[in-house]
Amino acid sequence: MIQRIQSVYLLLITIVLSFLLVKPYAGLQLSDGQELVFRSLTIRSYDTPETWTRYKTTVPLFALIIITGSLSFLNIFLFSKRQLQMRLCIADILLLIIILVTMYIYYSGAWNSLNTIHHSLKGGAIFPLIGILMNFLAYRAIQSDKALVDSYNRIR
Repeated sequence: MIQRIQSVYLLLITIVLSFLLVKPYAGLQLSDGQELVFRSLTIRSYDTPETWTRYKTTVPLFALIIITGSLSFLNIFLFSKRQLQMRLCIADILLLIIILVTMYIYYSGAWNSLNTIHHSLKGGAIFPLIGILMNFLAYRAIQSDKALVDSYNRIR
């Protein structure tokens, strides 16, 4: 049921998390001239802007992003079960917090173990925060729908 505002929020979460699959979320400039770019599936080491090698794979982060995005997308179709939808929104928020923590663990692990000159967060780092905000807005919209339906049931 796409005309409900929470469905739009949940669809936006799915779209934002799909952007996180392709956009980098952080970068480190090493003292030897290499650059590490953090993506959802790998940490890439760039010797030159055109050539890169895989520094480390980050499969748990990739799996968490896929699970969270799928959960948000499936949550759209549970419009008749508002209580379950609200619980899935809370679970989605917790998964997004775990994604943020996992991203930080990978980033700080490389930052502390390597000799870095410059570090930066890229645009992908904000996507989980946008997802948390959208989940919160979806939760409030579902809650207001539930209150509206309950008020109609009291009138009958």
